[in-house]
Amino acid sequence: MNNRCKNPKNPEYHRYGGRGIKVCDRWGGVNGYKNFLEDLGERPSLDYSIDRFPNNNTGNYEKNNCRWATEPEQQRNKRSNS
Repeated sequence: MNNRCKNPKNPEYHRYGGRGIKVCDRWGGVNGYKNFLEDLGERPSLDYSIDRFPNNNTGNYEKNNCRWATEPEQQRNKRSNS
């Protein structure tokens, strides 16, 4: 998440940071990981990853726009499906 949004050398940067998608200050600062865990909790299992929902098109990575989602859930929440 941080790498895709902040590192122009990341191969996926153009889909995230390059489009202006950011990680909120609360998750990106000194206590970012601790704050992230407080907001979203631990990853339920390896079947889940972070999904920007409900606003996948322009929403940032932040508490009110993220969830743990399975691959099928994420496939239904792609820009190409909007």
